[in-house]
Amino acid sequence: MDAYFASFSGLHLERLSELRSALAAAVPNAHEKVNYGMPAIALRKNILYYAAWEKHVALYGWLGADDVVIEPLKSTNSSKGTLKVPLDEPLPLDAIEALARHLAERCR
Repeated sequence: MDAYFASFSGLHLERLSELRSALAAAVPNAHEKVNYGMPAIALRKNILYYAAWEKHVALYGWLGADDVVIEPLKSTNSSKGTLKVPLDEPLPLDAIEALARHLAERCR
């Protein structure tokens, strides 16, 4: 995990750190790991993956979440199973935390 974060700087690192903190706050008993070359949080199984790209950060693995949880994230839903937020836009942290908690409940 540290090596992944060390490969970024500036706004990329800032957004990744925001995601990491939000996910840790939402699911404090989850453990972190790197899977598919991306950071992930997991309980019995992986809950969410996240990554930084050239122009955005993305969350993966949320398929199957209830519509009420996904609704606040509709503007960031760019493709099936992927939420993308441009680097120059603030992250919808409250909605991301709600999504992580929702998915964690499904893993219990």
